[in-house]
Amino acid sequence: MKLQFENIVSFVAVVNEGSFSSAARKLGKSQSTVSTAIQNLESDLGFDLFCRKNAKISLTHKGRRLFHLSTPVIGKYKELITTAQQMNISEQIVYRVGIDPLVFNNNVKQTLLEFSDAFPNVDLHVVTKPSFILGNYLSEGKIDLALGNPYHKTNNDFNIEELFQANCWWVSHEKVQLDDEANPPRILLMDGVDELLNLSHVASNNLWRLDDLNTIVDLCAAQKGIALLPEYILDQYNRSKGLRIISDHPNFYGKKVVASLFWPIHSDFGLFNSWIKSQLKRTALEPQEFIADLAQ
Repeated sequence: MKLQFENIVSFVAVVNEGSFSSAARKLGKSQSTVSTAIQNLESDLGFDLFCRKNAKISLTHKGRRLFHLSTPVIGKYKELITTAQQMNISEQIVYRVGIDPLVFNNNVKQTLLEFSDAFPNVDLHVVTKPSFILGNYLSEGKIDLALGNPYHKTNNDFNIEELFQANCWWVSHEKVQLDDEANPPRILLMDGVDELLNLSHVASNNLWRLDDLNTIVDLCAAQKGIALLPEYILDQYNRSKGLRIISDHPNFYGKKVVASLFWPIHSDFGLFNSWIKSQLKRTALEPQEFIADLAQ
């Protein structure tokens, strides 16, 4: 039996991406090319990889086994490509990434950890600033890539790749009274967050702007004010500081931030940018749960 490696690459891409069309975009191929690759692989193997019923497909038992066997092979192939590309790097390179604290969740941190393993000869410089500052840094050439909200108020144009949504919630200590008109609670805001909000309804509240989320959490826990905090911070503290999400007040409600990669409009999207993008877009689909549209 002789199997074409590119057909296996297409098969793994279809499972990981969730559909033939998404796999084609990921691989930079046409959908018909990916479909043909799967058909040829099934022909070479002598068995079906997918159950096709009512315009839906799912992995067969043998398909799941092949996926488990193929995944590490593809991983080693990608590692080979990355290593070969690094071998062309003759000197130490500094790569600069800006990240908005509102979207700096555990998945983003894990990506940075994996970057150190994938590119051990690259100096990584990470800047954590609000998105509007990151936009200025990009325009001034101070960073190479930003992760945050690219739709902030700016006169600059960027290339944008939307990745995920980050939920933010108004949070207070459980003992703080929100409707005390004589002594309204202080508003604690991460620098730059006010661009996302309409603060006219809390104009009478004392407003503090800070540049450190942990300090804001500590102030909330000390009953010194209420704050708009990203969900990952709440998960991190696991409500252990007596904090609660404000869910029953008309003036304080959650916000969604579309976390996106953005970079200068006419710049090249190089190796490091592409690697970070692919890592952040990874999905954790279990093969037995895999159901995809058959768009052929």
